[in-house]
Amino acid sequence: MGTRNLTCVYIDGQYKVAQYGQWDGYPSGQGINLLNILKGLNLEKLREAARKCRFLTKDEINELADDEKWLEKYPQLSRDHGANIVKLVYENNGLTLHNQIKFAADSLFCEWAYVVDLDKNLLEVYKGFNKEPSITAEDRFFFLNEEYDDNGYYPIKIIATFDLNHLPDDKQFIDHFKISEDE
Repeated sequence: MGTRNLTCVYIDGQYKVAQYGQWDGYPSGQGINLLNILKGLNLEKLREAARKCRFLTKDEINELADDEKWLEKYPQLSRDHGANIVKLVYENNGLTLHNQIKFAADSLFCEWAYVVDLDKNLLEVYKGFNKEPSITAEDRFFFLNEEYDDNGYYPIKIIATFDLNHLPDDKQFIDHFKISEDE
Protein backbone atom coordinates (compact mmCIF):
# COMPACT_ATOMS: atom_id res chain seq x y z
CA MET A 1 0.00 0.00 0.00
CA GLY A 2 1.34 3.46 -0.89
CA THR A 3 1.71 5.02 2.55
CA ARG A 4 4.55 7.52 2.27
CA ASN A 5 7.09 7.63 5.04
CA LEU A 6 10.51 8.78 6.12
CA THR A 7 13.26 6.83 7.86
CA CYS A 8 16.04 8.80 9.55
CA VAL A 9 19.17 8.08 11.50
CA TYR A 10 20.48 10.90 13.69
CA ILE A 11 23.92 10.88 15.29
CA ASP A 12 26.43 13.45 16.51
CA GLY A 13 23.80 16.17 16.21
CA GLN A 14 23.04 15.59 12.54
CA TYR A 15 20.97 13.47 10.20
CA LYS A 16 23.06 10.86 8.42
CA VAL A 17 20.07 9.09 6.88
CA ALA A 18 16.84 10.77 5.76
CA GLN A 19 15.27 8.33 3.31
CA TYR A 20 11.87 8.68 1.64
CA GLY A 21 9.84 5.48 1.47
CA GLN A 22 6.82 4.95 -0.76
CA TRP A 23 5.27 1.84 0.70
CA ASP A 24 3.52 0.63 3.84
CA GLY A 25 4.59 3.45 6.16
CA TYR A 26 2.19 2.53 8.97
CA PRO A 27 3.59 1.25 12.28
CA SER A 28 2.24 -2.20 11.30
CA GLY A 29 4.39 -2.03 8.16
CA GLN A 30 7.63 -0.05 8.14
CA GLY A 31 7.39 0.52 11.89
CA ILE A 32 7.47 -3.20 12.70
CA ASN A 33 10.09 -3.72 9.99
CA LEU A 34 12.37 -1.10 11.57
CA LEU A 35 11.70 -2.41 15.08
CA ASN A 36 12.81 -5.90 14.06
CA ILE A 37 15.82 -4.61 12.12
CA LEU A 38 16.98 -2.66 15.17
CA LYS A 39 16.59 -5.70 17.45
CA GLY A 40 19.06 -7.59 15.27
CA LEU A 41 21.77 -4.93 15.11
CA ASN A 42 24.76 -4.12 17.23
CA LEU A 43 24.09 -0.45 18.05
CA GLU A 44 27.79 0.45 18.24
CA LYS A 45 28.33 -0.97 14.76
CA LEU A 46 25.27 0.97 13.55
CA ARG A 47 26.76 4.16 15.02
CA GLU A 48 30.04 3.54 13.18
CA ALA A 49 28.24 2.83 9.91
CA ALA A 50 25.94 5.85 10.24
CA ARG A 51 28.90 8.15 10.83
CA LYS A 52 30.33 7.01 7.47
CA CYS A 53 27.18 7.95 5.55
CA ARG A 54 27.15 11.10 3.51
CA PHE A 55 24.55 12.89 1.46
CA LEU A 56 24.89 13.44 -2.26
CA THR A 57 25.86 16.96 -3.28
CA LYS A 58 23.63 19.03 -5.55
CA ASP A 59 26.07 18.41 -8.40
CA GLU A 60 25.91 14.65 -7.81
CA ILE A 61 22.11 14.76 -7.76
CA ASN A 62 22.11 16.70 -11.03
CA GLU A 63 24.42 14.11 -12.58
CA LEU A 64 22.09 11.34 -11.46
CA ALA A 65 19.17 13.05 -13.16
CA ASP A 66 20.99 12.65 -16.47
CA ASP A 67 22.09 9.06 -15.85
CA GLU A 68 19.63 6.39 -16.97
CA LYS A 69 21.50 3.83 -14.86
CA TRP A 70 21.44 5.81 -11.59
CA LEU A 71 19.53 3.07 -9.79
CA GLU A 72 22.18 0.49 -10.72
CA LYS A 73 24.91 2.77 -9.35
CA TYR A 74 23.00 3.88 -6.26
CA PRO A 75 20.40 1.20 -5.44
CA GLN A 76 20.19 2.56 -1.89
CA LEU A 77 18.38 5.62 -3.29
CA SER A 78 15.30 3.62 -4.24
CA ARG A 79 12.03 4.68 -2.64
CA ASP A 80 11.28 0.98 -2.19
CA HIS A 81 13.68 0.34 0.72
CA GLY A 82 11.69 2.01 3.47
CA ALA A 83 13.09 1.06 6.87
CA ASN A 84 15.43 -1.44 5.20
CA ILE A 85 17.72 1.52 4.52
CA VAL A 86 18.94 1.15 8.12
CA LYS A 87 19.94 -2.45 7.44
CA LEU A 88 21.68 -1.41 4.20
CA VAL A 89 23.66 1.27 6.02
CA TYR A 90 24.64 -1.28 8.66
CA GLU A 91 25.61 -4.00 6.18
CA ASN A 92 27.55 -1.64 3.92
CA ASN A 93 29.26 0.19 6.77
CA GLY A 94 27.92 3.52 5.49
CA LEU A 95 26.43 4.71 2.20
CA THR A 96 26.02 7.74 -0.03
CA LEU A 97 22.40 8.87 0.26
CA HIS A 98 19.95 11.56 -0.77
CA ASN A 99 18.95 13.94 2.03
CA GLN A 100 15.17 13.94 2.01
CA ILE A 101 14.62 15.47 5.44
CA LYS A 102 12.41 18.23 4.02
CA PHE A 103 9.81 15.60 3.21
CA ALA A 104 8.87 15.81 6.91
CA ALA A 105 7.73 19.41 6.36
CA ASP A 106 4.42 18.54 4.72
CA SER A 107 2.52 16.07 6.80
CA LEU A 108 -0.20 15.68 4.18
CA PHE A 109 2.31 13.65 2.19
CA CYS A 110 4.66 12.42 4.94
CA GLU A 111 2.18 10.18 6.71
CA TRP A 112 4.62 8.44 9.08
CA ALA A 113 8.27 8.85 10.03
CA TYR A 114 10.75 6.92 12.09
CA VAL A 115 13.87 8.47 13.60
CA VAL A 116 16.63 6.34 15.07
CA ASP A 117 18.30 8.85 17.38
CA LEU A 118 21.65 7.32 18.24
CA ASP A 119 22.58 10.31 20.42
CA LYS A 120 19.61 9.77 22.75
CA ASN A 121 19.37 6.01 22.10
CA LEU A 122 15.73 6.27 21.00
CA LEU A 123 13.42 5.12 18.26
CA GLU A 124 10.99 7.99 17.67
CA VAL A 125 7.73 7.64 15.75
CA TYR A 126 6.09 10.61 14.01
CA LYS A 127 2.68 10.99 12.43
CA GLY A 128 1.44 13.21 9.66
CA PHE A 129 -1.83 15.04 8.93
CA ASN A 130 -1.00 17.94 11.24
CA LYS A 131 -3.05 21.10 10.77
CA GLU A 132 -1.08 23.02 13.43
CA PRO A 133 2.61 23.99 13.36
CA SER A 134 5.12 22.79 15.91
CA ILE A 135 5.20 25.40 18.64
CA THR A 136 8.49 24.85 20.42
CA ALA A 137 12.03 24.80 19.17
CA GLU A 138 12.50 21.52 21.07
CA ASP A 139 10.27 19.76 18.53
CA ARG A 140 12.62 17.83 16.24
CA PHE A 141 11.03 19.16 13.05
CA PHE A 142 10.28 22.68 14.30
CA PHE A 143 12.86 24.05 11.84
CA LEU A 144 10.64 22.83 9.00
CA ASN A 145 7.73 25.11 9.96
CA GLU A 146 9.28 27.63 7.55
CA GLU A 147 8.78 25.08 4.75
CA TYR A 148 4.99 25.31 5.17
CA ASP A 149 3.52 25.76 1.69
CA ASP A 150 0.00 26.93 2.54
CA ASN A 151 -1.71 23.59 1.82
CA GLY A 152 -2.98 23.44 5.40
CA TYR A 153 -0.50 20.85 6.69
CA TYR A 154 2.56 21.38 8.85
CA PRO A 155 5.53 19.16 9.76
CA ILE A 156 5.11 15.72 11.23
CA LYS A 157 4.81 15.43 15.02
CA ILE A 158 6.15 12.92 17.48
CA ILE A 159 3.69 10.46 18.96
CA ALA A 160 5.93 7.83 20.59
CA THR A 161 9.48 7.06 21.73
CA PHE A 162 11.12 3.74 22.55
CA ASP A 163 14.46 3.03 24.21
CA LEU A 164 16.72 1.24 21.73
CA ASN A 165 17.99 -1.05 24.49
CA HIS A 166 14.47 -2.05 25.57
CA LEU A 167 12.40 -2.23 22.41
CA PRO A 168 8.88 -3.65 22.72
CA ASP A 169 7.74 -6.84 21.06
CA ASP A 170 5.65 -6.54 17.90
CA LYS A 171 2.30 -6.72 19.72
CA GLN A 172 3.25 -4.07 22.29
CA PHE A 173 4.48 -1.82 19.49
CA ILE A 174 1.32 -2.20 17.39
CA ASP A 175 -0.98 -1.87 20.41
CA HIS A 176 0.66 1.48 21.13
CA PHE A 177 -0.64 2.78 17.78
CA LYS A 178 -4.07 1.18 17.59
CA ILE A 179 -5.82 4.48 18.24
CA SER A 180 -3.59 6.37 15.80
CA GLU A 181 -4.25 3.99 12.90
CA ASP A 182 -8.00 3.84 13.61
CA GLU A 183 -8.41 7.64 13.59
